Amino acid sequence: MIDFDLTEEQKALQKMARDFAEKEIRPIAEKLDRSQNLLQDFPWDMIKKADAVGLRTIGLPTEYGGPGYDLRTWVVLIDELSYPDVSCSKILTQCWKGARRLAQQGTKEQKDRFLNAFRDDPTYLLGGARTEPGAGSDNQLPYEAPEAGVTLTAQRQGDHYILNGRKHFISNSPVAKMLVVTARTDKTLGGNKGCSSFILPTNTPGFKVASVHDKVGFRIYLQGELDFDNVKVPVENLLGGKEGRSGSEGVASKVELAAHAMTLARAALDAAMKYANERIQGGGPIIHHQAVAMDIAEMYQILQAGRSLLWRLAWSGDMDQVDPALMHSTKVFCTEAALKICLTALEIFGGSGVMRELPMQKYVRDAMVFQHMDGTQQINRIKVGRILATRLNQEGRLSR
Repeated sequence: MIDFDLTEEQKALQKMARDFAEKEIRPIAEKLDRSQNLLQDFPWDMIKKADAVGLRTIGLPTEYGGPGYDLRTWVVLIDELSYPDVSCSKILTQCWKGARRLAQQGTKEQKDRFLNAFRDDPTYLLGGARTEPGAGSDNQLPYEAPEAGVTLTAQRQGDHYILNGRKHFISNSPVAKMLVVTARTDKTLGGNKGCSSFILPTNTPGFKVASVHDKVGFRIYLQGELDFDNVKVPVENLLGGKEGRSGSEGVASKVELAAHAMTLARAALDAAMKYANERIQGGGPIIHHQAVAMDIAEMYQILQAGRSLLWRLAWSGDMDQVDPALMHSTKVFCTEAALKICLTALEIFGGSGVMRELPMQKYVRDAMVFQHMDGTQQINRIKVGRILATRLNQEGRLSR
């Protein structure tokens, strides 16, 4: 049975994360959002302070000096860290996913070499590089055709692989010290079997960040365009020690993203309610106007449905009982719910909603970016449809 009650440890972590977010993230969030030089203004001081209280290394297992928290605890922490600003929080949680993936998929030698280095360096950030200018959603599905998907090549030459090509939209890449890069090791196979993953320190010769993308939202959560020019990667850095797709972050990625979406939605709803309680029209606060009350009620209902779905997915991940259809559905529902809630909240603010000095316009911009993270909504829906069709044919029912 799913338990919604927090443990005493989770309550303590919740308070710690809330205190950190209010003290270290909220005061810098607006300035970072307006930055004209994202790399120069990147919040390294915040990263170091987060490391000092253990918030950079949440994804590490206990055997490598981490806390080994379950996914439900991730949700509790994100629900506080992301409340003042999703961008700063996402910088940290991208590292949680990266560390967890390496711990689950790396060889013992790889984990010893890279997880210890990550743990011991307060400015060591992680990322994953898969999307390319000509290959995005077909990596997510994937299309099993040799000409589809990743085109960045990895050619074996003795005890090294030589990587050539380009990636873009790669999170944390302009500031990361290590990336897990997906490359084509066999051009005769489709995007699933023909690709492999490589652990790449970003100081490797031939690798460079060609540009930093400037997005409408999530602005200080940096994405970059990456060039690989005869990048020489030792065989020992082939993730898992063998060619072929090693897998992605899986359920952890969907939980992490949906948690940010629900926290952003919660912040927008809170801001809208506060404004509606203070804004006077027709002789009283507009929160008592029926039209506004109905909007607030609908936002609340959608938020609670999304948070419940998210907690169920996190629980299933902790219990190793993940339903892939539920996993992809959670991503779609929660990110679309966040956008709907933010847009509705903007309407409650009226003309003030689009003013830069108030937070609502930022909530909407951030919510827009969610729609394109971790696979498009359409690709995730296609996956759900395929899973349900297969399940119906094999089991004769859809429910579980």
